[in-house]
Amino acid sequence: MCSKMILDKKSIYKIAGLLVFAITFYFCVNNFDAVLGVLSYCYTLLLPFILGGCIAFILNIPMNYFSNKFSRVQGNKLGSLVRKGNKIFSLILSFVLVLGVIILVLALVIPQIAETAKRLPTTFENASVIVKSWIENVDWLSNDIINKINVIEIDWNSVFNEIKSSVFNGAGSMISSTIGVATSFLNGVVNFSLGLVFSIYLLLDKENLSKQCKKILYAFLPKEKVVSILEIASLANKTFSNFLTGQCVEAVILGFLFFVTMSILHFPYAMVVSVFIACTALIPVFGAFIGGGLGFFLIVMDNPTKALLFLVLFLVLQQIEGNLIYPRVVGNSVGLPSMWVLVAITLGGKLMGLTGMLIFIPLCSVAYVLFRKAVNNKLYKKKIIVE
Repeated sequence: MCSKMILDKKSIYKIAGLLVFAITFYFCVNNFDAVLGVLSYCYTLLLPFILGGCIAFILNIPMNYFSNKFSRVQGNKLGSLVRKGNKIFSLILSFVLVLGVIILVLALVIPQIAETAKRLPTTFENASVIVKSWIENVDWLSNDIINKINVIEIDWNSVFNEIKSSVFNGAGSMISSTIGVATSFLNGVVNFSLGLVFSIYLLLDKENLSKQCKKILYAFLPKEKVVSILEIASLANKTFSNFLTGQCVEAVILGFLFFVTMSILHFPYAMVVSVFIACTALIPVFGAFIGGGLGFFLIVMDNPTKALLFLVLFLVLQQIEGNLIYPRVVGNSVGLPSMWVLVAITLGGKLMGLTGMLIFIPLCSVAYVLFRKAVNNKLYKKKIIVE
């Protein structure tokens, strides 16, 4: 009788849950724009904390490394001081490491871009002189162009009025665009500052926060479910950490390959281009194309022939990186086979763009491990061995 009552209660809870889900789903479908607006507002409201969580997660990787090193420090006064200030020292060194890398990259790349930008007017002027001289030397081409120019009839009053209206309209839109850009920049600075402060609090108090989350889970959920949730959370944390580490290793390998090959072939800006490609390669698969575009821009200002050869070199190394290095390095770091890494990148890019590429690889890795575990458990219960 008692077991029947418990079974009835469970059935009622399941039916009630299904009804609530059905009503909620129906409401969301019929008020999709309103729901989307609420979600967008919540995202804007929580953006500093989301950003702070991302910063904390990234900094936590070097922080854990430094913390493990400091915890093994031996000695009397100095060793005791280091062990007591383990968190603070680890956090400071992590910030110094990340800021040092960013400053080094900017110090290498920005001066070269600025120097190239200064040379642009002279380069274009020389190019225009060469083109003009070539046209003048080719009789049929120069005569054809002159005849076409003579045939063209231009209504200069109409052109002047069009330019005047475009200038007035453009001035208003430019002012409004400038105000919009300034406001967005200010909001971005405020959100980043709040996120940075929040990340520091997270990193310094992560043990207490972890303990509090566990208490809440154990208070409101059955013990078995809490154990499963903690296992999944631990797996996700390990997978995302390994993914970031693997992504950095892959970027360094790609940058090193470019530096070695460009140095051997005597390309200009070998160090700068290699560093920039390594940094942009942190964006999965397609990030290196950004660095390649900047590299081509820098080299073409110096030597157009070398720039064309650089494109060939870039395509060759990109194929090697995309098909051999990336799936193996990043795939092995997250425990995901090479084929599924490419699938995860493609799906993530289609659904969520750049963010999807960054998130889907570790997410698919977590899903892959959990699904593999469930399949193995089912096969074990059925006493089936697949070879």
